[in-house]
This record gives sequence, C-alpha cells and structure tokens, in this order.
Amino acid sequence: MCRKTWLALALACLAALPLAVSATASGARAATDPRPGTVTKGLDYLHGRQTTTGGFGTLSATNWGVLGLVASGERASSTVWAVGGKKPYDYLQSTSHDAAATAADVDNAPVYYAQAIMAYVAADRAERVFIAGTPRVDLLAKLYGYQDMTDVSPTLGSFSPSSSSRDFQAVDTTAWAIFAMHAIGDDEKDRFRLAITWLAAQQNDNGGFPGQAGQASNVEDTALAIQALELAGGTPIGAGTIPDARTYLKAAQRSDGGFPYQPGGTTDAEATAAAIQAVVAMGEHQSDAFWKVGINTPAHALGLLQKDNGSYAKKSGSSLRPLPTTSWALIALRGRPFTTYPRSIGQAIKGFVFRPSLRTIAPRNGTTFTATRVVLIRATYTDGSKGTGVKRTACRVYLDGSDRTKSAVIGRYGLQLQLKDVPNGTHTYKLQIVDQAGNVLQAQRSFKVNVPLPPNATPTPTPGPTYQTPAPIIPTITPRPTVTPYPTPSVTLTPLPYSTATPSPYPSGSTVTGAPVASPSPSPPGGAAVVDDGGNAAGFLGGTLLAMLPLGAVISYLAWQRRARALQEASAGKILTSGGSAWERAHRALARSKDIIKPAGS
Repeated sequence: MCRKTWLALALACLAALPLAVSATASGARAATDPRPGTVTKGLDYLHGRQTTTGGFGTLSATNWGVLGLVASGERASSTVWAVGGKKPYDYLQSTSHDAAATAADVDNAPVYYAQAIMAYVAADRAERVFIAGTPRVDLLAKLYGYQDMTDVSPTLGSFSPSSSSRDFQAVDTTAWAIFAMHAIGDDEKDRFRLAITWLAAQQNDNGGFPGQAGQASNVEDTALAIQALELAGGTPIGAGTIPDARTYLKAAQRSDGGFPYQPGGTTDAEATAAAIQAVVAMGEHQSDAFWKVGINTPAHALGLLQKDNGSYAKKSGSSLRPLPTTSWALIALRGRPFTTYPRSIGQAIKGFVFRPSLRTIAPRNGTTFTATRVVLIRATYTDGSKGTGVKRTACRVYLDGSDRTKSAVIGRYGLQLQLKDVPNGTHTYKLQIVDQAGNVLQAQRSFKVNVPLPPNATPTPTPGPTYQTPAPIIPTITPRPTVTPYPTPSVTLTPLPYSTATPSPYPSGSTVTGAPVASPSPSPPGGAAVVDDGGNAAGFLGGTLLAMLPLGAVISYLAWQRRARALQEASAGKILTSGGSAWERAHRALARSKDIIKPAGS
C-alpha cells in the first residue's frame, strides 16, 4: 500500500473519531437516570415499604405511595412494583375504602376519598373510581356527600368532614376536593365552581389562607389554595388573590430555602413541598432568584430533611407520617403541581432498580473442590449510584441454613467468609444484601467438596465447617516401662573344716617343705594376736557387700577372688613373718566369713 493511501486512511479515522465519541456519550446520557438522587432514594424507600399485598400498609398510605411513585416517572402497573405478584392497584381494589376513611391513620374522611380518586387516576385506573374497593363504592359520590350544597348557606360549595360544624378544616378539605374533581375531569359542574368561589373568599388580610375559617394563616394551606385557585378558569376570584398569597409565601420562607407550617417555625417538608408546587403552578421555578435565599432553594431545604433510608422527615428529628411526607416531597421535586397532576401523569421513565445488584460471586454454582477443604465465599455488589446504599449491619450470610454472619467480613461494596475443614459433600450458601431502605437482594449458590481420603482412612462425619482456631493438641504421655533390677546372684560358701597348726620349729624365713603339721591348739603360744594381713577384712567386707544388690554381688565376687589367692598361698606352705602359716590364717578368715554371711536364726 502506498504512502498516500495510508495517509488517507489515517485522516478518515481521525474524522470518524469525534462521531464515535459523540455517539458513545449520547448513549451514556440516554442510559443515565435523569432523576436526582433525592428522588431515587425516595423511591428506594417506597419500595422498602411495599408489602406482599401490593400496597404500602394501609389504604391511605397506598394512595400516597401511588401518587409519589407515578409522579417520579414510575408506573404503578409495572412488574417493578409487584410483590408476590400483587401490585398497588390490586390492594386498592381488594380493600374497603369506607373502612379506610375512618381508620386510625385518617383524620379527614373527604380528604381520604379525594386522595383515593387521585391515586386511581395516577394508576391509570380512572374508570374504577366508580366501582372501587371491596365492597365496591363510588369514590366521587362519597366525596360529594361532604359538600355543602344548601342555598343561602355561608359555607355553600365548601367541603368539610363535619356536618355539624361546616367550617371545620373546610379550607384544607375543599382544596383537596377541587384537585380530585379536576383529576377525574368533573370540573365543569356547579359543584366545582361553587367550591372555587367559597375557597377564594377565605383569604386572610395578610394574603395567606387558614386551615379553617377564623384561624391564622399557614403556609401549607396557602400553597394548596394557590394551586386550587389556579384552576378557577372562568370563575371570578379577585385580581389580587393569588399575588397576595404569593407574597405571604415569600415572607414566610426560611434561610435554608424551605418553608415552615406557620411563619417563624422550623422547616416543614410537607409545607415546603406544597410551596414548591404552588410556585410551579404559578408558572415559576423554585430555583428562580426570587425563591432563593442566598444560594439555598426550597429543594435544598427538602434535601436536608432526607434520611439515610431515603424517607423525608416532616421536620428535623420527626418520625411522623414518613410515607405521605416522602411521597409529597417526590411529587414536588419532580415539579408536579396538582393543577396538572395526576390528570396528566407525564412520560414514564425506565423503572428504578431498587434492590442492590451483584457484580461478582464465588464460588460459582456447581463448583467442586478436590484438593482443599478451605472455601472462600466472596461477593461484590452495588446499590447503584443513586440508591440509598448497602446497610452492612443488615446483611446476612448463611451456610447450609446456619447463620454465619458473625464470621464474615461485610462492607458496603463486598463481603467474604472463609470456611475451614469443610466436610465432603454438597453445601449451599445464601447471601442477603440489604440496602438502607430495607430492600433485599438474595443470592443462593451450591458447591461441592470432594477431597480424596488417605488410604485405609475411615472418614469421620463432621457436623459442619469450623471458623475458629483449632484447639491445641495435647500430647499423650506414655508411662515409662518399669525397670526390673538385676537378679541377685545366689552365692553359697562352704567353710573349710577347722584345723590347728603346730608352730614350726624352723626359724623365720626358712623354707619348709612337705605337708603342714596340725596345730594342737587354735591359738598361738602365749595368746599372741595373729596378724591377718587383710584376710579377715576381706571376708567381712565380702559378707557385707553380699547383702547389697546388685553392686554387693560384684564386690563379693572380688572378695572371693582375694580369698582364693590366699588359699593358693596357703597351699604353697609359706610361713608368714608374724608367725603361723598362710593356711592357718586363711582357715580363720573363712570361719569368720561364715559367721558374717550366715542368715539370722540359722
């Protein structure tokens, strides 16, 4: 290939590179969840509260849950929101709405019916509003039963939970009723216009609206009234009604960008969510300069109230109404005022992956170990970049049905558990990875240990692998063998017959030949002592050592040898210098030895 051809190819590649990078970047953006982390963490929390009924504990909480998840781009009919095959709509239709309207967690029956209507519309089941729940009821008819339609009544058109005191919670109740009528498309009737007219007349001089007539203004009901009055259409409400209410909201805003329930109070998540909706309903944005305090926006203040599990606290440190508060915050953060939502649920977004997901896991299913009994269970996982994150203390590791969590090392992104002395056979381990919101990922795998046993070895059943340092081996102490002493030699001495010798007539030093002459007397003449030259001492020592075994036997033998030499000299007929023959001296020594070694009593 010529040089020009190479150059042309290189230029073509360089020209195509920006297009490829652009396509890749575009694909990456398309795959990115457009929702902020504050929203996805809230969805994480809602998933964690969903039960096997498909609902969120109660019908009132389920109404809110549906409104929150659909406003966030989810779909209540999606399998992502199915638990055990049950979805939120299944729970709405299987439960009594009349019983729920008077349940302990509901303090305003008409508001409950209004929110139930909105939930059916959000779940794309508007046609079921008229045959809702079990037993079937008409939710709209139930709501209309709380409206005052009496002519010339000062509360004409208002909604209240009390028939005896028509002002009780009338502002709050009427606003919610207006939202429900608009959502179901029943906003062209006199009922709707009468409700709008009555509501507009409840504005206080400071521009705010109270919860009921005669009370002080508050931010939450003012924000709800702004949204409801934006739906007035052709109904006259007064030129300054909404602008004055807007001024009241701004005056109540706190330094963190949020709103209290009443001016001067602490930031309230529900009041802040309603205020954000009112701002959007008025055609503005909560990040506009008018609604910022320094650099803080209302959304910033909401974020400060979000907990680790994804829920929103109504107030800092509060644990009241976590699910309704969270759903209301999600609706506001997605810019959904009740003027358009849930009548228009907007475009769906790909379902949020709420459970943690595995990246790697070992050993893989069916792995066989043939050379070791040490098995390392390990896994890596993630809860996504926008989830609430893995909660280490809630995770669990099981082996063959036994909880081994205490022996495992568990982190936010991975875990491991080392098993030792795993017996031959098939074993099953199960991992439960739990996020801060309570959503659980379960993974189960099996492996086999098949280590050959040594020849002639009998396998010992082992109840299970061990996880602790083996106990120290205590050596077995073998007693020393008993030492048997050498046997004592039995020596029998036979004394020679006693005889006497006659003093030799020959002078000392003369050589005597012939047989020895017997002495007529056992003692030498004059009673002189006979010098033993060691014979007697040897006999005495030999007898004493004879009693000492085994050393005595050796010494006795040596003494016997000495006496034998003395006898030999006596047999030679030598005359000792001290007088007498060697024979006589040996004879006397033997006699004494007999007395020494003779056993007692013999």
